[in-house]
Amino acid sequence: MDFENVSKNALGLSKSHTVSLRDVAQLSVGYPFRNTCVPGESGTLACFLRDVDSDGSLNVGSLRRVEDVKPNGSHLAVAGDIVFRSRGGSFVSAIVPTLNEDLLVVAPMIRIRVNRERVLPEYLVWYMNGANGTAFFKEFAKGSAMPLISKTVLEQMPIKLPSLQAQQNIVELVELGRREHEIMAEIVKQKNLILETEISKYLESL
Repeated sequence: MDFENVSKNALGLSKSHTVSLRDVAQLSVGYPFRNTCVPGESGTLACFLRDVDSDGSLNVGSLRRVEDVKPNGSHLAVAGDIVFRSRGGSFVSAIVPTLNEDLLVVAPMIRIRVNRERVLPEYLVWYMNGANGTAFFKEFAKGSAMPLISKTVLEQMPIKLPSLQAQQNIVELVELGRREHEIMAEIVKQKNLILETEISKYLESL
């Protein structure tokens, strides 16, 4: 895909404006464990820092259950909410997929619930995980051994916000690019397998 030839006017970027994240979303810090968390098969499904992969996806397979928790509504995420990994080597956001139950967001994770009349969660995750987010986090993270982005700082993050239709166009374009990358990677993989097979046949014939 030739991204350089994509028209900014077609995407609606000429009509974008900048807002603070708190203007288009509600942020809340995850559930604080006062004591050691207790895993249990019948407990509440929980999301920890390690469950958000560096590619911006929530690793549902790694989610575990914890017992003896009494969360309030601000600690629970539903499909379409965003979870933000606020501490560690990289700051990454991920969308919560459709689950059969609410998801407990554990501190220092931050739950982001967007105003869908103003911003699409898919667009916001793409924006936060992109160059603009990286630059912001690099400038405002506190600490060296375990850098942290606080809720207060995150709320002030500037977000360039085009129209909802433009956001949807961008999300679809990014998805097309991702799929193209996967297809090209698979093609290269298959070519390498064919090459290895042919070389092996040649060596066996000697």
